[in-house]
Amino acid sequence: MIIGIDSMDSVLLSKFEKDLPNLRRIKENSPDVRMISVFPPDSDTAWASVYTGLNPAKHGVVHFLDPLEKSVTLQTQETDHSTVQGKTFWDFAGMHKKVCILLPHIGYPPWQVNGVMVARSSIGKGVKVFPESVADNYDLSTLEGVGGVPSKREKSLKKFIEDHKRLISNEIKFSLEMLKADDWGVFFTYSSSLDAIQHYFWNYCDEADSTYQRGNPFKNVIKDFYALYDVMVGKLISSVDDETAIIILSDHGHGGRPPKQININELLRISGFINVKNKNPTNNILEKLKSKSVEWISRYDLGWIASKILKVFPKFKEFYSVSHSLDLNSSLAYVTDLSGIKAYTYGGIKINKDKLAPDDYEIVREKIIQILKRELAEKIIRIAKREEVYYGEYLPKYPDILLQLKEGYGLGNKINAPVIDNAYTSNIVPGSHRGETPVFFILNSNKEVIRKDMSLMDVAPTILDLLDIDWRRFDFDGESILEGSK
Repeated sequence: MIIGIDSMDSVLLSKFEKDLPNLRRIKENSPDVRMISVFPPDSDTAWASVYTGLNPAKHGVVHFLDPLEKSVTLQTQETDHSTVQGKTFWDFAGMHKKVCILLPHIGYPPWQVNGVMVARSSIGKGVKVFPESVADNYDLSTLEGVGGVPSKREKSLKKFIEDHKRLISNEIKFSLEMLKADDWGVFFTYSSSLDAIQHYFWNYCDEADSTYQRGNPFKNVIKDFYALYDVMVGKLISSVDDETAIIILSDHGHGGRPPKQININELLRISGFINVKNKNPTNNILEKLKSKSVEWISRYDLGWIASKILKVFPKFKEFYSVSHSLDLNSSLAYVTDLSGIKAYTYGGIKINKDKLAPDDYEIVREKIIQILKRELAEKIIRIAKREEVYYGEYLPKYPDILLQLKEGYGLGNKINAPVIDNAYTSNIVPGSHRGETPVFFILNSNKEVIRKDMSLMDVAPTILDLLDIDWRRFDFDGESILEGSK
């Protein structure tokens, strides 16, 4: 049995564990394993690595886009799972065992498996199942996702909470029914509500957040949802015998959105890597309007309106995601995957190879790395060439340089601005993913855990190892963490 809970954070779990009897007991009885997520720790990218045992440059589910463009894409397009379909741990396990796979992230629509696969649309109300005959016995509409962005009005937030509580209740009921429906070799169920709740309620619950208000009615919402998942886990594991191996995991942890941003483009401009468009009053006005409107959206709680506008008019994102003063065509390097509407601690720098002689590419890349190390030394967790982090046919999806800043700092893309300034966007979606604190527990293993540090890519081979299936037959980047894996 594998229970996947999107965005469950090991630090928060420890903080709340006295109110989580099932998860506390599981933690006490599980080997102490530390798992890290992928780069970037986005849900699509992370779960694809869990399923396939491959690094993102091999499975290809990487959305290195401006967050504004990403938010529009995720609202209007299903994630293309073609590079994942047929290559997951349940596809491999299905060669030997009957599988039941419930609501896997980026698993829509479902595909043929040896057993049952139920999949939920990420953008609409669709829930589909293989084989289709299974739908005759269940009301799948109760499993449809909760869409939309809540406003900060109390009524809207309360409805958002109740909708997610109802969904979790329905997921528990359905999972228990499916668990009893057959003698499964592999049973996997997934839930995403905790991720959404932490994104929108972080500043209501985290006293360290600059916008936290004491006595607000939502201060315990995140803890309450951890308690709901404690109930889910308790009911599921009590429904199987002691011979059933159990894995409980998340894809990444969760923290606060950075209140400060570092305008990497300004550092690149000062160093001569960025060219500014010819001075045009219109461009300057548009840049100022873009910056000011993001501040207004945050200050006056207009994020939910902006989300609706972007969903109906996706082209409107260009106003925010395209620089009106930066000449991308003639610039040698600029940041990517950042502050259209949010600031992230992770991102990258794209180098315009077309403007360089082949021999100059490495010189420029190394020079940029050294400049950023010097200017931002104490604010950087990691800066590396992309091939130093991953390898595979989809590596070109990544920027040429990968960068992760310390907690509290997001990547900004302004020029002719302070290198460090306020992000303003932390109040729009105050919660943010962090890659260092996902959860991994394993119980009832028939083999000893011999490695205490693991990555998401190690999950798939470990599952096959628990099933006594030779995971070495498959082209995994990860390895089993169990005895005899070497």
